[in-house]
Amino acid sequence: MMALAIPNEVLIFGSPEIGLIATFPLYIAIAKSKTYKEAFLLCFIQATTTHVLSSFWLGNFQGYAEFTLGASAVGTGFVQAFMSLFFYFPTLYTKNKEKLTERADPSSNSIAFRMVWFAAIYTVWEWVKSTGFLGYPWGTLSMTAFRWSFITQIADITGPYGITFMFAFFSAVMGEGAMLLSKAAEFPALKKSGSYMNAARACLALLAVSSIYGIYEYNKPRVQTKTLNAVLVQQNGDPWFKGEKLSIEISKRLSEEKIDELRKAGKSCDLVVWSEAILKKRFPSAKSYYENFPEDESLSAFINRMDVPFIIGGPVTIDQEKHRYGNSALLFDRNGKYSGSYQKMHLVPFAELIPGVGNEKVRKIMKERIGFSYGWYPGKVVTLFEIPISTPPKDNRSQKLITIGDDLDKPKENPPRPKKSVTIATPICFDDTAAEVCRAMFLSGSEAFVNVTNDAWSKTESAEIQHAVVAHYNAIEYRTTLARATNAGYTVVIGPNGKVLDSLPLFTECALSTEIPIFEREITIYAMFGNWLPISLSIAAALYILYRFFKEKNILI
Repeated sequence: MMALAIPNEVLIFGSPEIGLIATFPLYIAIAKSKTYKEAFLLCFIQATTTHVLSSFWLGNFQGYAEFTLGASAVGTGFVQAFMSLFFYFPTLYTKNKEKLTERADPSSNSIAFRMVWFAAIYTVWEWVKSTGFLGYPWGTLSMTAFRWSFITQIADITGPYGITFMFAFFSAVMGEGAMLLSKAAEFPALKKSGSYMNAARACLALLAVSSIYGIYEYNKPRVQTKTLNAVLVQQNGDPWFKGEKLSIEISKRLSEEKIDELRKAGKSCDLVVWSEAILKKRFPSAKSYYENFPEDESLSAFINRMDVPFIIGGPVTIDQEKHRYGNSALLFDRNGKYSGSYQKMHLVPFAELIPGVGNEKVRKIMKERIGFSYGWYPGKVVTLFEIPISTPPKDNRSQKLITIGDDLDKPKENPPRPKKSVTIATPICFDDTAAEVCRAMFLSGSEAFVNVTNDAWSKTESAEIQHAVVAHYNAIEYRTTLARATNAGYTVVIGPNGKVLDSLPLFTECALSTEIPIFEREITIYAMFGNWLPISLSIAAALYILYRFFKEKNILI
């Protein structure tokens, strides 16, 4: 059910209707488990099966499927299996006497507690699997909600974990209701279970309040302050196989077509974005190489002729002696000169971030095994690019600037006007699913996210859409614009309410000339406090477990 609810090859944008009830069989299975071992096994099966069915495309990763699909499936299974220790906790501490009390007394709080506990632990589980070195935020309940924009808007408060909690809570209500009905004939009192009904009403109220908030936020007018005229190039090919020269030539042709299209419409192009991994030679030493390559018209000469800044995916050298290289977004000015780079911070474990890559034997094995990379070194610095814009800023409201220590009797100069530039962050591929990366970029002053991605190797539409669905929460969480330039899809512009503003079809050789709207920055609750919800739930669960432990040991007075 989870795999069918997540964007897949049949339901390309997934199904929130299925997602809402996708975990109720798991709730029943855990509740009926007789031992920790049984709960452990059931959770392992659920997580592993969901991962394989929804992320099967990981098997298309060049020469590395046993790690990208096999190892990740087993790892995901064991993480959720470990979480079974917490899922099973209420069942463990529900003694026979308490079960009889529950069946005789419909107001017993243990019924409602089980449902809330399941939702809380499931939320913590999705946070754990999405965070840190092994973080993989795919296969989550929040991914199933993409089509319900009236629900996803709460991400600016809770991140995606608020959606996870509500959906898991609803599934728990469904599961508990099914079990109560099956016992109603034997225990008539359960037909009037006040505890269950109170929890069900609370769940429906939570969904209703979130929906009302979502409808308001989705339709709320927002102040657009600037416009970035951009060309997003989708050259439709995996550069690992297509080759650098062909990738550059296709991207050049598509870029020029769209730049000319904008100029004929009386607009200037402010920025051209090519996707991840187009260039192969490492910067900054490769500057002279691309002043002569390709031979017919070099990359530098082409950018100079277009008279537009470019962002292109390519590698940089961090430390040649230690074999440290970075997967980067490279910025070229309108004259074709290399201006600097942002280095990808959140790397794909075991595919990009390879333990022991500093060892010569490990590098040799990697080179022989997958051929294209020794692995990357993670970036350590949040880097933003300031891009000049041709369209005058739209924010004409009066402004006032007061500096500490101003002499009140001294005449003031005219207040500053909005800058004719846009400050953008360029998360690279997996970066745009990492909360710690995108939050740092936003708080550093980013006015928009411009992501570069290579998912062409997946060869499946579901993989392209799944990545975009996970990434689209960034737009809602920070109420900013997200633009994605990809090798094969999903190339798209998403507004601060999560709405798709412009897009290209998947696996098509084309480019998108688009006006990327830049909105007034809004510091949301999620921007201020990050993943406060799963952290709070983790602390509350830990405190409750300690309380029950000491109570069972008769330590509490």
